[in-house]
Amino acid sequence: MQPAEQQLLQRVLSSRQFEHAHILKRVLRYICEQAAADVTPKEYDIAVSAMGRQKSFDPRTDPIVRVSMAGVRERLSAYFNGEGRDEPLRLEIPKGQYRALFMRLPEPLPAPAEVPGALQKFWWPYFSGAAAGNIIVYTDPLFFSDDHGLYIRDLQVNDLAHGARPLLERAGLEGLGPLRPSYHYLSAGEVHCMLSVSRMFHERGTPLETRNSRISSWNDLGHSNLVLLGSPRTNTFIDSLQGEGDFLVTGEAVENRNPLPGEQSVYRARRYMDGKLPRMTEYAVLTRRPGPTPGAAITMIAANHGRAIEGAGRLLTLENEVRSLLEAMGLGTSDTLPSGFQALLRVETIDCDDEVVHVEAAACRITAE
Repeated sequence: MQPAEQQLLQRVLSSRQFEHAHILKRVLRYICEQAAADVTPKEYDIAVSAMGRQKSFDPRTDPIVRVSMAGVRERLSAYFNGEGRDEPLRLEIPKGQYRALFMRLPEPLPAPAEVPGALQKFWWPYFSGAAAGNIIVYTDPLFFSDDHGLYIRDLQVNDLAHGARPLLERAGLEGLGPLRPSYHYLSAGEVHCMLSVSRMFHERGTPLETRNSRISSWNDLGHSNLVLLGSPRTNTFIDSLQGEGDFLVTGEAVENRNPLPGEQSVYRARRYMDGKLPRMTEYAVLTRRPGPTPGAAITMIAANHGRAIEGAGRLLTLENEVRSLLEAMGLGTSDTLPSGFQALLRVETIDCDDEVVHVEAAACRITAE
């Protein structure tokens, strides 16, 4: 690759469009390197050389390359229509091909019409400075450990007061030695969501604190704008605040208590095989409501799976994705964002739930003007 092409590729890979998309990054880099060597790789080559698949990989039964390429093309398009609009070069991978094309534009793209940014509109309560501050609140799930490095967790066992007995009974491990409570681990999906939101706030020069829900109280949080992450099982703030809207995270599903035509009453995670490719559909509930003090806002991202929270964080920090969300809510560019609303987000992952490949709004509600 020429230096300018290499620099463009690095900016694309470092952009928010490709944040945490480790598989897609490897695929894009590999295809660009092969194009520089005047080679057009086959599906098999990409799977084995870029994605670490075994040499027995069969593209007829495992569509991971085709699924990943769709994600790469979607994110490339979004990059050059958004933060990379002023790039003098363009990088494309035409449909039906696995060859990267670098193209220099004959003249700059025309400037877009001046319209309020979707991100600016969605996060305005947090950017305006009207509240005392901005805080993102995460969870650390309860584990139990023994003296030999064994750590055990059960999604339904989150109450420290009851100790490890319910977990041992559910797992049929009553004979296991004494276990101690442990908060040593975090959900990778929640961490990726925090990083995405923190990066977006940092790029706009807006302070954002990070707090642990387990050791926080309303006295600590009540005067600030909040972003609450996690499940009602592990985040007591989400548990106490959710319940007024149509979408409710309960157990291992999302309930729709007032389904409209074409909607389901219960949305459950779906794990399935696409040929030999493990895939999963999960759901997250996005809720915005006014905070307890005037001018403050609370944004809740609740789910039963960390990757669903990660997918929601991706959607809420990208201009094109937030624009699509506002359109799904029926809001035009000149409409004011309601103070209360909900969105049910469908999150698609691949490869043992390891990577989010697509997020979209499955249903929306306006709860307050």
